[in-house]
Order: sequence, then C-alpha cells, then structure tokens
Amino acid sequence: MSAHASQDGSLPRLMAAGILAGTAEIGLTYPLEYHKVRSQLPTALIDKIGRPALTLKLFRGCGTMMLGNGTKTVVRFVTYDFLSKQIADENGQISAPKSLAAGLLAGFLESTVLVPFEVAKIRQISSLATSPPGTFATFKRIVQLHGPLGLLYGFFPTLLRQGAASAVRFTAYNSLRQMADGFVTPGDRLSPAWATGLELLASYAAVITTMPIDVVKTRMQTLSGREAARGNNLLCTYQIFTTEGLRKLFSGMVPRLLRVTISSMVMFSFYEVAFKAVSFIDERPGASNSKSEISKPLAAK
Repeated sequence: MSAHASQDGSLPRLMAAGILAGTAEIGLTYPLEYHKVRSQLPTALIDKIGRPALTLKLFRGCGTMMLGNGTKTVVRFVTYDFLSKQIADENGQISAPKSLAAGLLAGFLESTVLVPFEVAKIRQISSLATSPPGTFATFKRIVQLHGPLGLLYGFFPTLLRQGAASAVRFTAYNSLRQMADGFVTPGDRLSPAWATGLELLASYAAVITTMPIDVVKTRMQTLSGREAARGNNLLCTYQIFTTEGLRKLFSGMVPRLLRVTISSMVMFSFYEVAFKAVSFIDERPGASNSKSEISKPLAAK
C-alpha cells in the first residue's frame, strides 16, 4: 500500500522470493486458516467434524493452499510483467491508470486460478475421512461429482471478496494516511512503524467488511452448503442469516484478523530474506539482466 521502489531483480528471482515467502507465511499461519474455515461450515457439519486437537489435522489442506499460492504468484507476476511491457511508453514509463488496470487484470487472473485450490482446500477441511485425499486426487473427485465447473464453485464470491477487500483496504489506508499526515511536521515523513500500523488497520477494516462474503464463499465451496442453497449466492446468504443468525456471517473473523497480523510481519520480513537467498538466479550464466516493473508490495502480497 505504501510506496516502494521496484525491486532490483529479474522476474524469475522475484517470483521465487514471492513463492518462498508465501509458503513460509502459509505454513506458520495455517492453523488459523483451518479454524476460520471450520467455523464457517454448516453447524451440523462442524458437529460431525468435532473439535480439532493440536494434531496434524490442523494442517489439512495446507499443501493445497501452498500449491495454490505458488500458482497464483506465478500468474500474477507473469501477467503483470507482460502487461507492463505492453502498455509502457517509448521511455519505459507506465502511467498510474495503466498500472492500475494491469494490476486489476493480474488480480482477476490470479483469483481465477486460485478458486480450484480453494475448493479443494475447503473440501479437505470439511472431509469426515480420517485422511482426506491429496490436492490432485481431490480435484479428480470434484470433477467426477460435479464436472469441470465444480472446480470453480464459489467463483463469484471469491472475486467479490478480493475486489471489495482491495477497495476497502486502499480507501481506509489513504484516509488514515491523510489523517496521520496532519500530525506530522511539514517536510517530515511518517515513520515506517506508523505506516505499517496504518496498513494493518486498513487490512483489519477490509477483513471486517468482507467477512460475510468470505463465509458465503466457504459455504458455496462445500458440498452440503452449495446443495442447500441450490448454487445461489444470495439464497445462501439469506439461509445463513435466517437459520444461523447474523453472527454466523462474521464467523472466523478473529482467526482471520490474527492471520492478517502475523502474515504482514512474516511476508515483508521473510520476503527480504528470500530475495537475498535466491540471488543466485540473477548471478547464473546466461541469466537475463532485465529488471521487473513489479513493486515490492505486489511481490510480497
């Protein structure tokens, strides 16, 4: 959210660092993701699953989420880098509106490729089996039951959640930044600690306002929830509200807020370590010396 200079690295190096940072973040915070998803399931299904102990059950779907993160990272980087080169002027500069358009398209494509992994992750978490199948076996099972479109269940709420979260986050951050700048001596800059704090507050606002969408997304990606709502997102929302109450539409908010807090610290700190660790990518013989237009926030997203 805050302005950063572009990373001085090639596209492969940025992708590698982004995937490593994302994998570390998921591994460290996945139990919170598990609790969030579990709390959003239909009450009857939660009772059947039972309360998870401190076992590997807390990491059900973790491998799927890591694969999904790696896939979406590659799609985001390649798409944004390609579009940036296509829309740059003769001096290699990109205007703010064009950069925003490229970012939105990259975000749309990364959200699209992430949906199948989200469906598989939620099916694994909600499975009553002692040991649910792996990612690709889950893909195969979903296709057998629902056809290829089954891998895109929850597509609309996923895109709506991503778009709404981005809009709220940027709006909240800009508003908070303007307020904070009023307390800063003219000519001085807001300290990195304060800027990070404002980014976290903006992220909290995005989480709170998009929780109902996130709950509906989870329900529409479970077998029982989708069948009960007959594939209708609005009907699903109405059913949750009327049968389980408004509180259910905000279930999983605490673990999601905690995960956002930890993720921000892990991603931006570990990304720097990962970026240095993969420096050999740019140093290998024949490596391209061209730098990517992708900025640090996009790389460490």
